[in-house]
Amino acid sequence: MGGNAIDAAAAAAIASWVCEPGMTAVGSAALAMVRPAGGSPVLVDGLTAMPGLGGRQAATPGGDRITMAYGPGVETGIGPASVAVPGGPAAVEVLQQRWGCLPWADVVAPAIRLAAEGFPFPGVSAAYMPLSGEPIYDLTAGSRRIWRSPAGHPRVAGERTVLPELAIDLELIAEEGAAALYTGDLGRRIAAWIVEAGGAMSQEDLAAYRVDVRRPEVVEDHGWAVSTADTIGGEALREMVKGFAGIEPRTDGEAAALIGIMHAALCRRDERLGQASASTTQICAADQDGNACSVTTSTGYGSGVVVPGTGIMLNNMLGELELLPNGPGVLAPGQRLPSNMTPLIAVQGEAVVALGAAGADRIAPSIAQTWRRIAAESLHCAAAVDAPRCHVRAAHQNPMLDYEPGFSPEGVTLPLHPFAAPHMYFGGVQAAARCQEGLLDGAGDPRRGGAVAVV
Repeated sequence: MGGNAIDAAAAAAIASWVCEPGMTAVGSAALAMVRPAGGSPVLVDGLTAMPGLGGRQAATPGGDRITMAYGPGVETGIGPASVAVPGGPAAVEVLQQRWGCLPWADVVAPAIRLAAEGFPFPGVSAAYMPLSGEPIYDLTAGSRRIWRSPAGHPRVAGERTVLPELAIDLELIAEEGAAALYTGDLGRRIAAWIVEAGGAMSQEDLAAYRVDVRRPEVVEDHGWAVSTADTIGGEALREMVKGFAGIEPRTDGEAAALIGIMHAALCRRDERLGQASASTTQICAADQDGNACSVTTSTGYGSGVVVPGTGIMLNNMLGELELLPNGPGVLAPGQRLPSNMTPLIAVQGEAVVALGAAGADRIAPSIAQTWRRIAAESLHCAAAVDAPRCHVRAAHQNPMLDYEPGFSPEGVTLPLHPFAAPHMYFGGVQAAARCQEGLLDGAGDPRRGGAVAVV
């Protein structure tokens, strides 16, 4: 349509808020790395913020505690009191309006069409939502309509899913911009209901939200300038990238050395942030001119709240025990919540790579391993993304090495847990690149239903 990589990434992010139920939604956090052609990468911070600027306090701070059958059992907070101020729509609008070239309404249009006309329910949502559906997504009538068919059964992969209320909300956002959610009637209706239902997020919180645009952290690796987020997840990623750079590929002791660096980085991260397992979506785009964008977006596990009269699922970031192990009271109103998200952009001459991952506490390790194969082994995106991965689980207590077939744990002294096949547990890494010669390259992670398109 004449747009660039930033337009493509923004349109895909908004479409994911329709088409990846349980992973992300309009009421999300978003973190983006943007590299305009010929320029330096910039970090766009749309992470969720602590509510309370209007003086409201939640009836049950962090939300109502539930346990769902995810892995060994996950406890989280849901409901109106778990909702933090979403930054996703504001952040995506900022990155598209500053560095894209299409009209905003054109970028939102595909998502409106998908919500109004329907989309095939994704396999990743069909696998995840039965685990979270009854305790979370049955909470409100609007959220039930997202994960259950009109007949009442949980939606299955491929089932045509139409979300007419969400289409109406997106039409407002297309017409009014993200302001529809932050200062418009849509936001006022959502905030009034949340406060009435015992939550803290008020109209004052939405109106005060501002996207933070700043320079990222940069490290050098094999001649690349690698830009990462200054989040807790980004700190762990940088430690791994720097450590991995000193290890020659395919040498004796390589696996043990890599695992040692990963283990140390994750231990330090876990001292500051628990092992988050919330859901995320990742989008990357690059174009022939050298524009590139990496966007990570998440609603946590989801609050289960879709305010009546809207179709917008809201996040449950205040209920995330992994993000806030000491409860939401440790943050001041307006303060950003911590995050594992860390989109990456690397530049070397005319070449640029946009990389990122979904997968909570596996985000940084999965990106680091994929990036190493691009930087140190000169693999194309698909080969780097498809290569077997590992992860140090419970790094700070009773650690264990999880790994996929094809990864050799030779020399590793940790207890070993091999997987029988590649698995979405090891993250969903997406990559898009412009090579030195101008060719485009990309990969969507098959572990998580990823896809790639070259236009």
